[in-house]
Amino acid sequence: MEKYKVGPIVLFIVISTVNSQSSTTEVSKLEKFYYDKCLKYSGGAEAFDKLRTDVYEMYEFLLYTFKSLPNNRKTFCSDHRSNLKVRIQEVSKDLRPCLPANEKFFAEFIEESFKEFLHFLCHDNGEYTRRFFSADGSQCRTQIENSNTNDLENCLNRIFSPSHSYITKKEMCDDVVVARKCFAKLIEIHCPSSLNFKQLNEIFFDFVGKPCGSCLHYISGLIMLACLLVNVLTHKIY
Repeated sequence: MEKYKVGPIVLFIVISTVNSQSSTTEVSKLEKFYYDKCLKYSGGAEAFDKLRTDVYEMYEFLLYTFKSLPNNRKTFCSDHRSNLKVRIQEVSKDLRPCLPANEKFFAEFIEESFKEFLHFLCHDNGEYTRRFFSADGSQCRTQIENSNTNDLENCLNRIFSPSHSYITKKEMCDDVVVARKCFAKLIEIHCPSSLNFKQLNEIFFDFVGKPCGSCLHYISGLIMLACLLVNVLTHKIY
């Protein structure tokens, strides 16, 4: 089964690495997939056009706002954070017409988990963001970037395999357990002495896992946030 069955959140993952040619190909495939999906469930192409526009505009604004990190955390948290909340609410709203009845919950999960991602960045005056960009954090990120391995990709490839043509909440929660372990493994391999990054990985998934409520695990949509954290914060603002 194609990995695009995992749901609309994959669009964010692909867009977060849109600079590469392979990612451009993936974006094209995903756009076709969700065009068909929106056409099927909404009855027209307007829903897809709105979703595509809002996703790209949000992504561009996200890149712009992340340039204020880490030095201008106050500006990000006091000004940009509220704007990003409005944007993710709009994207969540856009998703609903493109989802079958048994996947409607997916849009709300994406919205709530992204808001928790922003909370993670701004918690305690941006303390976790400061730690991410600390000397220790910068060293770990550099080691990961220079590793020239596919460790993370190979690990995450185990995630995109739903057992049905639709996504269940349990599958989403199970998937992100794997994602959490994948990032932990990556840090252990390339930054074994970085207690800071190991702690940040756990704290990050604790935050963005909150929308799963009573589930024992976390939600697959949060993989998007993890990918944004790695790809945008480490590659896009330097």
